[in-house]
Amino acid sequence: MKIAQSLLALAVGLLAVGAQAAEPKVRFRVHTDAAPSTPAAAAAPAATAAVKPAAAPAAAAPALSAATVAAPAGGARAPWQGASVSAQSVPAVYLTEWKKAKNRDRCAPLALVGAEKEAGLKVRRASFSDGWAVAYDAPDQRSAFGIAGTGLDIDGKGYRFPNNLSWSDGSKVSYGLEGGTGPGYLGYLEVAGQRCLYNIWSARGQKHLESLLLSLRKVQTP
Repeated sequence: MKIAQSLLALAVGLLAVGAQAAEPKVRFRVHTDAAPSTPAAAAAPAATAAVKPAAAPAAAAPALSAATVAAPAGGARAPWQGASVSAQSVPAVYLTEWKKAKNRDRCAPLALVGAEKEAGLKVRRASFSDGWAVAYDAPDQRSAFGIAGTGLDIDGKGYRFPNNLSWSDGSKVSYGLEGGTGPGYLGYLEVAGQRCLYNIWSARGQKHLESLLLSLRKVQTP
């Protein structure tokens, strides 16, 4: 009888130990199931909130569309497709800087023809590593606008601005607010037959930059 009681006590003890051993697993399992569900519920409003800021750029869409519609189609003739202008018809600094540039074999000189005729403007060299550049200083503003044949080669991975134009010769330009905020405008120009990336800039706004693009001509070289 004592043996039976001992065996019964042992069995009860083993069951108790088994229950204790199993309990943490049950709690752990419940805990891990509950943890994802709680953040998931909390995350829902965050996801909704994230969508709202993302919708903000949509306000800029009409401006981008308007710019695209107003731009010439890809079949338009590029301003520089005509005959090159003589070196004597543009400020001497253009060829002076181009001749010193390391990229002159792949970056033909393009000039802003007629821009120097504005009263009070000073035309000078600007510094662009391995390339050439010409800047125009206004009486009240240094580097009001200018052009550079940069030392960067075209790789198809450049930054894309909101406004984009293309021409029938395959040339294209992407331009917009410098740094995305301005106030100046900057354009990245790729000219057919040239391997460098040209920069056109203007502190006078988008319309002025677009007028500069129309004034660009290739300059005859020695």
